[in-house]
Amino acid sequence: MREPKPYWRDVPKELRVQIEEIMACSIRRATRVFGGYGPTATFRLFLEDGRTLFAKGAGKDSIAENWRVLPLEEAMYRDVTSITALSPRYYGSVSVDGWHLLLLEDLRQVRKVPPWSKALALQAMRDIAAFHIRGITEMNKVEAMTGKGVTDNWLTIKNNMEERNYFLGLFEDNRKEAEAWLDAVIDTLIPIEGELMRSAQPWGLIHKDIRSDNLCFRNDALVLFDWALACRGPLIFDVGFFFPSIEGEGGPPAECLLPEYRKEMAAHGIDFPPFAEQAVAAATAGFFATRAGKPPIPLLPRLRYIQRLQLGPALRWSSNLLGLPYPPTFNFI
Repeated sequence: MREPKPYWRDVPKELRVQIEEIMACSIRRATRVFGGYGPTATFRLFLEDGRTLFAKGAGKDSIAENWRVLPLEEAMYRDVTSITALSPRYYGSVSVDGWHLLLLEDLRQVRKVPPWSKALALQAMRDIAAFHIRGITEMNKVEAMTGKGVTDNWLTIKNNMEERNYFLGLFEDNRKEAEAWLDAVIDTLIPIEGELMRSAQPWGLIHKDIRSDNLCFRNDALVLFDWALACRGPLIFDVGFFFPSIEGEGGPPAECLLPEYRKEMAAHGIDFPPFAEQAVAAATAGFFATRAGKPPIPLLPRLRYIQRLQLGPALRWSSNLLGLPYPPTFNFI
C-alpha cells in the first residue's frame, strides 16, 4: 500500500529548467521515490553527467500540511549550520505557481534500517548527542515546541470515551484485562506525562521526528532528513520518541540505548533530571496510545500500522521505567 504521489510528468517544464540551471546540467530522466508516510512530492533525478539528485516538496494534489511545513524545512537546510554534519547536502530550491521543490543530495547509496544492529543503534545515540551539543548555540533560530498533542494524551483517553474506546479496541479478546490495566495506571501516567515540557531540564535544537524512515547511515554515521518539524524543545524528546521505532523494528530497547546517549551528553556537562526520562516515556506511550487504534487516514495508508508497531515498545518501556504492571497483548494487525 503506497501513498498517492505526483508523477514526474506532472512537473511543469519551467520548474525542470530551473533545476537544470542550478545543477548546470540537463535532466536525463526522473522517477518517483516512495518513503515516509505522506503524499509528499519526491523524485530521483538522473542528470546527463551521471549525477543523481533528490527533489522533494509540494505540487500536484499535495495536502495543506505539505505546503505548511516545506518552508520550515527549507529554512533549516538554508540557515542552520549545526545540522550540516548529519543531513543531506542542500543545493537550493525551485518554484513556480503550484510547485515548490527542495534539491538535496541523493542518499540511495547508503545503509538503510531496518534491520537494526546494536552497534548501529548505539552509533545513532552518539550522533544524536553530538547534534544536540552543536545545536544548542542555534536553538533560538527555531520556534519553541509546544506541549499540544504530546503532554495531554493520557488525560484525553481518561476524559473522552471515544478516545478510550479507540485505545481499548486494540486489545480485542483482552479488552477486559486492558480496561482493568488502564484504570489502574492512568492516574499515574497523566501527571508524569504532563511534566514533559518543564524548563528544569536541558533544552535545545531538536529534530522532533526521528524514526527509521527519516534516517540512514553513511560510512556508519547517522544521516537525518525531513527537518520540517525541527524546533526548540526538551533534548530528551528526540531519543525518547525514537526508541519505540528501533525496538519495534527488532533493534535494542530503550534501556540499552538511553545510557549511551546520557553518557555522551554528560561528557559535555549536560545531565538529565529523573523526571525528564519518566516524562518522555509516559508521553511517548500516550502519543501512540491515542493514535494507533484510530481508523486509517486515506492519504497516509501505512501510518496506523507504524503507530501500532511503536505502541507496544512504548507501553513496555514506560511500564518498566515507572514500575507499573504491564498491559496485556494487543492486536498488532
